[in-house]
Amino acid sequence: MIYDVTMPIHPDMQVYKNKQEKKPIITYQRQHSPHDISETNVFLPMHTGTHMDFPKHMDGKGKTSTGFDASTFFNQPVVVIDCLNTKDHLTMKDIEGISFQKGDTVFFKTTNSLQESFLNDFVYVSLELAETLSRFELIAVGIDGLGIERNDPMHQTHLTLMRHDVYIIEGLRLKEVPPGRYRFTALPIHVLESDALPLRVLIHD
Repeated sequence: MIYDVTMPIHPDMQVYKNKQEKKPIITYQRQHSPHDISETNVFLPMHTGTHMDFPKHMDGKGKTSTGFDASTFFNQPVVVIDCLNTKDHLTMKDIEGISFQKGDTVFFKTTNSLQESFLNDFVYVSLELAETLSRFELIAVGIDGLGIERNDPMHQTHLTLMRHDVYIIEGLRLKEVPPGRYRFTALPIHVLESDALPLRVLIHD
């Protein structure tokens, strides 16, 4: 079984805080003579939809997408955790009884995956949980919200994970994925010197 957990890109998609400048702009150019030719142009902010963050996003001197190994998320272990009953924010309780191995990735499935429009009270990862996850030698932590933290001007959850070389993946669509241990593959487009990159994310057996 393969689950595509990528948010589709279209002009009316949900974007962070419903900011118009974060929406993709898609235009089409048509040439009817001598052939019927179409060319699609897309303006896409890198933090729109399903994407990964780089340290540069929160640290002016942090690493960018340049030099990122495209095989990092190829056929890697991932644990999908069902947190549909969790309100407001994820805590230590949400990982009780779950064991992690070095090199795992964790995807949190929350009520965010049930929403097609942006909600200001989206479920996010608490700082305490981020601090604990950072000690497990994970590759990445993913969530189905467009932010891994909410209303924190210091961006502590981002910074905590980034300081421990844990990648952050936001904007997953996990509605159809049962909880459990899987493999996943995520490939970014090849753009240099960016603080984020869009991802196509597949979960598979």
